[in-house]
Amino acid sequence: MAKRKWIKTRYVGVRYREHPSRKHGVQRDRYYAIRYRVHGKLYESGLGWSSEGMTAEGASIQLAELKKAQKVGEGPVTMQEKRDLAEKSRQEEQEQTERKAAENIPFSDFFIETYWPISKTSKKPESYRKEMEHFNKWINPALGALPFKRISQIQVEKIKQNMQRAKRSPRTIEYVMATFRQVWNLAKETGLTVVDSPSKKVKLHRPDNERKRYLTDTEGESLLSALKEKSEQVFHISLVSLDSGARFSEIARLTWGHVDIGRGIITYVDTKMAGGTKSRVVPMTSRLKDLFNSIPRGGHSDLVFPGANGKPMGKISNTFPKVVESMGLNVEVEDPRMKVCFHTLRHTNASRLVQAGVGLYTVQKLLGHSISKMTERYSHLSNDTLAAAVKQMEQATAENTQADVIPLEANTKK
Repeated sequence: MAKRKWIKTRYVGVRYREHPSRKHGVQRDRYYAIRYRVHGKLYESGLGWSSEGMTAEGASIQLAELKKAQKVGEGPVTMQEKRDLAEKSRQEEQEQTERKAAENIPFSDFFIETYWPISKTSKKPESYRKEMEHFNKWINPALGALPFKRISQIQVEKIKQNMQRAKRSPRTIEYVMATFRQVWNLAKETGLTVVDSPSKKVKLHRPDNERKRYLTDTEGESLLSALKEKSEQVFHISLVSLDSGARFSEIARLTWGHVDIGRGIITYVDTKMAGGTKSRVVPMTSRLKDLFNSIPRGGHSDLVFPGANGKPMGKISNTFPKVVESMGLNVEVEDPRMKVCFHTLRHTNASRLVQAGVGLYTVQKLLGHSISKMTERYSHLSNDTLAAAVKQMEQATAENTQADVIPLEANTKK
């Protein structure tokens, strides 16, 4: 194919070539270009077809702009620089438009379209179910329609006030605020907002909800005996919790592959430590070994205590609270922290360890507490041991220094 010839126009530095077949109006379509020098170097830049709106006059105007920029030393001096600058401006305008659009995304849309899918893939079913419940019941009605830039402490206070009017517990309010804060933090990470969560400024009443009740040895054995009469499985699960300190959810998910009778250890996987990503190993007591030996062993992935549908149980059978009630363990007990529930078995296990002189660090590892503060609640149970240690120190000091003791009264005389 022969190379098309460039044709000069009446404008200096502007020329064109014709398309071999395509027409624009009555003439052949023309492709315009300009030629110019910058610091002695020759440049030639194509500008476009007449069918795209380019004309010889338009090309001359662009050429004049480049020459003027070179003369005054301001602005792009080549078409490439001009195009790069235009592209940068276009991108900045697009980013600004997108940023403004993002700033106006309602909290509810971000929760449903961004936060919720991530939560479902990174958290346990019960956790993300609770978050959706928090959103539907409390967060969305109060501020869901608002974009992040319009959400302040006032709107978050409204969530708290609505929950207080509905007589929700301080702990439940705290959980809802935690859900709000996690959504906000993700929005901040993705650039929807640059400020910290306004929930930080909302004052929450944090009562002492730590359970204080634990079973005496007699109560513990009596409870196990009563459970055994009503349900073999509930008895087994309760014994595992009492002797290993496991949470119900950990026992419900326990598979035979994590029960090593030969080595005498139980491995609880995906525990609450580090957000459900860690495991912990707990030695078996003698009666736990006997228990696991007495149960028909399943395959490596089979549940030790399967639910009615063969899947992990969601909660302990109603047999447990009924037996507790029949034994009168919660009679006239108004304080929820002092009521006996399934979690009391785990609490009792920790209490027994501390009372037996086991160090708090060891107890922390056995129970799978992520922070030592959770274990320190049991420190009061070793007060007798501490008091005895101080008494022993006092007695030894008195014996070693008896001859040199100065009466307290004499020490105050000048």
